[in-house]
Parts: sequence; C-alpha cells; structure tokens
Amino acid sequence: MSAARDRVLATASRLFHREGIRAVGVDRIAAEAEVGKMTLYRHFATKDELVVAVLEGRDGPARAALAAAMEHAGEDPVARLLAPFAMLEPWFASRGFRGCPFMNASLELHDPGHPARAVARRHKAATRDVFAVAAGEAGFDDARASALADQLALLFDGAIAQAQMRDPQTVARAALAAAQALVSSGSRQPGPSDAASASAAPGPQEPGS
Repeated sequence: MSAARDRVLATASRLFHREGIRAVGVDRIAAEAEVGKMTLYRHFATKDELVVAVLEGRDGPARAALAAAMEHAGEDPVARLLAPFAMLEPWFASRGFRGCPFMNASLELHDPGHPARAVARRHKAATRDVFAVAAGEAGFDDARASALADQLALLFDGAIAQAQMRDPQTVARAALAAAQALVSSGSRQPGPSDAASASAAPGPQEPGS
C-alpha cells in the first residue's frame, strides 16, 4: 500500500467519523491528506469506493477490540460473554467517541444497495456471531445461544446509539445490567465451573434450587 493511499484512508476515516460522510468532500480529503486530487482518484475511483475502504479498514480493529475484551475477562465463559458490555463505559468516555462508524454510515447512506452498507451489515453480522459463539461456550444450547446472540447484539448497538443522546456512563451501566439479566434469565447446560461448585457443596441439592 502506498504512503499516499495510507494518508487518504487515515484522513477520510478521521473526517468521516468526526463530521459525517456526506459533510466531507473529496477535495477536502485530498487537501488534508496532502495529495493531489488525481492521486486520490488513482487509488479510489469514487468517493463511494473510499467510504467502503474506510469501513473495511475499521472492521478488523473493531473485531479485535471485542476479542481483547473477552480475553481480558479471563477463563470464565459467562464473564467472556458479558465482556463487550463491560468495555462500553470506558469506550463511551474516550476522547472523540462518535458512536459506531458502521451504524453511522448506514444511517447516512440511504440507498440500501450502497456497497458501504453491505460492509456494515457484514460487520454487524460478525458481531452477532461473536455473541453466539460466546453463548455456546457459556453453556447455552444452539437455539438459546442464537436467540441470546440476537438480543445481546441488539442491546449492544442500542447502547451505542443511546450513549450519543444521554449520559454515557448511565447508558453503559444500564446496558451491562440488562445484559447480565438476559444471561441470568436463560437456561444453560452446567459448565465446568458449575460442576466444581456442585462437588464442593456440602450435600445434594434439589433440581432448580
């Protein structure tokens, strides 16, 4: 990848996220990236192509952030399932938080056939699948893991949207509490930690106690 292309992508990513896609023109991106307009078009034939490249460039780091949150949660599978919600409060409080770039792009680009919206859909589907895998590892059967993943993904995105309109700390903590309630209310198969707790208990318990 050329240095000029890198600068264009970095500049477009920063401006789109801060000010919106439609508010930022190609001329300004070229000027702030310190490249000629023809150089920009040599790498990106249209602004739409540039928007797609920006979102594709954000996809990997966003997925990596989810993976890092789960890794930081340790070995407990329920903690790993809830880890994305635990990361919301520091993310919302971070400098320059402007919500989710994939959601923002989908809202700005009204054409359902816009290629950037396809990138956003793939990213959101991948996020939902992260929850599904984590739910399975936490002991939920396939059907319940799938339903729970849909609910958690909806809650996760709803929190991101709400954080831009309400007190971010309140939203993050409410989202975490709601996620905990969803997970606690679901039935799951006993996991290794449950078996260890049962073996350490003083005596047998009645089912459901």
